[in-house]
Amino acid sequence: MTSVSADQVPTRLEAERIVRLSRGEWEAVAPAFAVLERHATGVAGDLLIVRGPSSLAAVEEPSSGERVIRRLPDQAAARLFVQERLAQYERMWDGCGCKVDYYG
Repeated sequence: MTSVSADQVPTRLEAERIVRLSRGEWEAVAPAFAVLERHATGVAGDLLIVRGPSSLAAVEEPSSGERVIRRLPDQAAARLFVQERLAQYERMWDGCGCKVDYYG
């Protein structure tokens, strides 16, 4: 992963839709994002819905050293994403053996 600054994240989200950051990179750019929602996953840290300089996004924690920021088109998409992701985590607790695809 290459280092990214707060002003680069919106451009990368537009181009890539999903941006992978190290934990330190996220901590450096996090002040540019307002946390709108925080959902405890019980498995992979908190799932955040944030408002950035140009869009809504979900921030997830695939591992303790990595964050994934996913651009979301609007509030309805954010609600749907949270519902689906939390349902995936619930199935994981039930022992389904499934894994979350953070990059797709």
